[in-house]
Amino acid sequence: EMRLRAVLQGGKRLQEVLRALERTAKMVTVLMCPAEISLVANPNSVDSLQVWASLPASGADGDGVFKTYRIESLNSNKIGFEADIAQFQRALKTAEHSEVATIKLSNKNGRPFMTFEIIVKTGDLLMTSIQDVPVRLLSVDEHNSTNEPDIGDPTVKLVVPDLRPLSNVTDRLKHLDSKINLKANMAGELEFGAATDFAFMTNYWKELQSPAVQGVPAVARDPSQKAEVVVDCGMLARIFQCHHLRPSLTVCCIVERGLQKLLVWHVIIFQNETITYYCPVLD
Repeated sequence: EMRLRAVLQGGKRLQEVLRALERTAKMVTVLMCPAEISLVANPNSVDSLQVWASLPASGADGDGVFKTYRIESLNSNKIGFEADIAQFQRALKTAEHSEVATIKLSNKNGRPFMTFEIIVKTGDLLMTSIQDVPVRLLSVDEHNSTNEPDIGDPTVKLVVPDLRPLSNVTDRLKHLDSKINLKANMAGELEFGAATDFAFMTNYWKELQSPAVQGVPAVARDPSQKAEVVVDCGMLARIFQCHHLRPSLTVCCIVERGLQKLLVWHVIIFQNETITYYCPVLD
């Protein structure tokens, strides 16, 4: 038995996060628990860009997705479902200028839906609109086995410049090659490069910092520690498009486990709102 009923207050932020995920996948996996909501694109994928966004569930002071929030289930009050991002976005867009927007988990003709009950004021009248977003509920096993990657200790971790210039750099490099060579070290240096048989282009940043960041394992400041990966230019471009979220901090991590490597971008949107991209590297 599952019960979910909540009053939206952070619908706009939810839309912005879904817009970032939509660049990577058509479906979103939503994992809800009493404290937070995770929105995931391509969960448990090894070859695709995996994206995990985490938002606080509720808060009367406006720092949560919901103003009021009630969630109950036999799985420790956790509920998970898959939904089409475009349909989810349309319902949230309708609720954007409402007086009150309530969402609840419903069952109609044996099919589960996330039902939006939206009250809109038109002149002196209050009108109610109902929008049903079809969902596929996750089983207890599916929910509990959908976990964010454990990256361990990164080889390199650097706070990077604003994402918009990085996006512009990627746009220039993609005209040379579909792959980008990314080098970084704990001396605070970061380099993007692309090459053909006839040309080479590189962008270089220095004196980047590596402070302690919640959610990212610490790395000892050893200037000789360095790492290098080759990544798909299109994947990087999709990551950097999240600059529309106006993040307060972005951290680039290169993780090396023996012969395996992974590029991780940890984006802190605001306080306890984060979005993390797990980018596979090319051989």
